[in-house]
Amino acid sequence: MIEAVRSQIEAIDAGIVELIAQRTDLASQVLHAKRADGFTKINDEKQNERVLSRAVDLATERNIDAGSVKAIFEILIAMNLEMQHGLSGEGNLP
Repeated sequence: MIEAVRSQIEAIDAGIVELIAQRTDLASQVLHAKRADGFTKINDEKQNERVLSRAVDLATERNIDAGSVKAIFEILIAMNLEMQHGLSGEGNLP
């Protein structure tokens, strides 16, 4: 029984990692759109706040720990910003 549940968790974990990869892959499109729209800075604090607020709202609706979900999304935002900095030649990415 426990192995069946663990197998389901493993499949969900793989899906989460795939979604993170898809989200991070959008970094170059976001960077190009920012440049096209005349943004001079990579970090858009207002957008970050919208993303965090949306994540907290969704977590609250699902009755899960909004603080933990916010922390996860802060990491996702940081990953995306790091990727954008790297793509623009400002980061440490290979």
